[in-house]
Amino acid sequence: MAKVLDTPSHSLREFRILPGFTPPDGNALNVDLVTRLCRNGDGFLELHAPFLSAAMQAVTGVEMAVAIAQLGGIGILPVSQTIDDQAEKIGRVKRFKAGFQTSLTTLSPRHTIANIIQIMEETGYSTFPVTDSGEFHGKLLGVITDKDFDVRRDHACTVAERMRSDVNHGVNIQDLKEANQLMIKFGRGFLPIVDDEGKLISAVFKKDLDKHLQHPNESIDAKKRLLVGAAVSTHPEDRERVQCLVEQEADVIVIDASDGHTHYQRQMIEWIKGNYEVPVIGGNVVTSQAFDFLAEAGVDGVKVGMGIGSGCTTQEVKATGRGQGSTLLDIGPARDRHADKTGNYIPIAADGGISGPADMSVALALGANSLMMGNFFARYTESAGNLMRNAAGEIVKEYWMEGSAKASNHRRYSQLKNLFFEEGITGYVPHLGSIFEKLPVVLQILRSTIATAGCRSIQELHTEAVLEKQSPTALRDSDIHDMVPANIDHQIL
Repeated sequence: MAKVLDTPSHSLREFRILPGFTPPDGNALNVDLVTRLCRNGDGFLELHAPFLSAAMQAVTGVEMAVAIAQLGGIGILPVSQTIDDQAEKIGRVKRFKAGFQTSLTTLSPRHTIANIIQIMEETGYSTFPVTDSGEFHGKLLGVITDKDFDVRRDHACTVAERMRSDVNHGVNIQDLKEANQLMIKFGRGFLPIVDDEGKLISAVFKKDLDKHLQHPNESIDAKKRLLVGAAVSTHPEDRERVQCLVEQEADVIVIDASDGHTHYQRQMIEWIKGNYEVPVIGGNVVTSQAFDFLAEAGVDGVKVGMGIGSGCTTQEVKATGRGQGSTLLDIGPARDRHADKTGNYIPIAADGGISGPADMSVALALGANSLMMGNFFARYTESAGNLMRNAAGEIVKEYWMEGSAKASNHRRYSQLKNLFFEEGITGYVPHLGSIFEKLPVVLQILRSTIATAGCRSIQELHTEAVLEKQSPTALRDSDIHDMVPANIDHQIL
């Protein structure tokens, strides 16, 4: 007879954190959000913000991976692309130098203004270096911006006819401070940088420099390059993928599987750990037994959560999964027991069931070291989904699950193409603007919550937080009630 557990599964939304004593120096500004992502040799790979952008086609591309690392987290590039594409993106993130652009859209003198207008509509860019070859590393001839031509009358004109050739530039500059001083001297918001032969090697935009100066808590490696991770499947053919990702110096390999408690996952973990020194995060799992299984296989971190993503239909279709609250209540203690027994602390990342700062805070208080999110990050300009306008005229971002037909990520769900069934949907999420504008506010909310709990760090929150399960009535009381929000129009009588 099947075993039935008496206790119901709990969502993160069913918990509230009780306030603790806040000492004079315990305000939000003094809270430390540094957290352990996974083991790394004798130490840990640490983040300044407890966030991973999900390994999803609609979420993490190069732009998101760079942005979230600049803000203290890490992006995980999805496995559902060719090996060459994934490895190339890892390389681009690792070669990114804060403030210095090395892969701008570049024009040749022979391009037409019609070409530029099309590129502007597709990319949103408005400033373009011009080189003799049209390639980024060609000889710099000039610059053209949207202010240098008339979009109504100049379609047939060439770039050579409208570009500015008297361009202020720097030579062999590698220091941001020096680049900034030159931009101030020239009174420009854009500085192309060339080598001794006049070939374009990089460019600096004032807006990018401002981002770097405003966000000093970047996630960086020993060479001061941004951290980035990559997902692989458990299938044997992805061993070649692992090799390419390691060659591109991915900082962590994340096993992308809907169920991590399998023989196949253990095989892949043991193979990677037996051949490379790169950290490996396994998952996804939802029970303490599955955590112990992955710990014995040699993982450096574990992703937890199943069937609780915003567009995931796994529980509806297959009846497998668990509430994220119950998952963390089960696996958090298992992690601590394993650490006490072996001396090896294996961090856990909560993946799924997280909608906003309140859910984030509860997940961290229940033992999560970090948080992997898809829907939350898909809403930002920097996500990989297309920006669109819906039928109501609202600006939205495309968002689809890796278990949807659109993603075609059959291997993650151990499915055959000819027998594929969906475990996720395709849809849209609201566009919130840039991650650089919004995420710092979320980080401050987390600091405030941790301070209110009487703690100064995520590690302290794990041991000192007091949480309480809420009744349906208590949860209703915590929602807006007995009034109408002011954003609804009413007439004064």
